[in-house]
Amino acid sequence: MVEPVLAAKWTPLGILQRGRNLIHQPGDVVLTLRIAYFLAIVPRDLDQTNLPTFLSRVCSLPRPRAADLRSGVARIARLRQPWLNLSVFGGWNTCYMRALTLYRFLDTGDAPMRIHFGVDRNTEAGFRLSGHAWITVGNDTFEAPEPVVQGRVREIYRHPHRE
Repeated sequence: MVEPVLAAKWTPLGILQRGRNLIHQPGDVVLTLRIAYFLAIVPRDLDQTNLPTFLSRVCSLPRPRAADLRSGVARIARLRQPWLNLSVFGGWNTCYMRALTLYRFLDTGDAPMRIHFGVDRNTEAGFRLSGHAWITVGNDTFEAPEPVVQGRVREIYRHPHRE
């Protein structure tokens, strides 16, 4: 018998174990597929429109209900991450894609949500500018990259979800 911790990723046992860790409720199956579709179309949609128009369209779409804000963030992150780890999505596992996915799917109730974009002048990289994206809901920040947390990022654009 194969020990569960030794099961290979793509054996039937490995797939079942990963599915059990990923899917916690019936609605997770549909939501994970919606997230995958969103991740697949973001680059094309952004090529065909400007960022403010894209974000306005995204924030007008219906969102899956969440029991509370923190559990909603955790659910989206849990369902999003396996897709971003796949080679088919290449180098899309970035703060931009993580923030865009939260912005698209997070149910904030009546709390205002914003997506922020900023730049960090990373002196360790020879004054190379690095871009970052993160989400705020009210006064709470979610999935901010380390330079944002450290206060090194200058915000250059934000999009309101609800004023």
